[in-house]
Amino acid sequence: MSLLGRYLAWFNERGTAMQFLSTAGVLGVLFALGVYTAGIAPGVLLVVVLIDHWYRG
Repeated sequence: MSLLGRYLAWFNERGTAMQFLSTAGVLGVLFALGVYTAGIAPGVLLVVVLIDHWYRG
């Protein structure tokens, strides 16, 4: 199972409050990475996770 698949499985088992906090946390980390690296790190991270999910899915 891919990293994205594991996260989505974990996410779907949680309640609304935890889903909101998890989403805010992920977006906060991506925003911080984008601010400090001019958007390069989030883009690379997104591509890597999607390729991993595609190959394992």
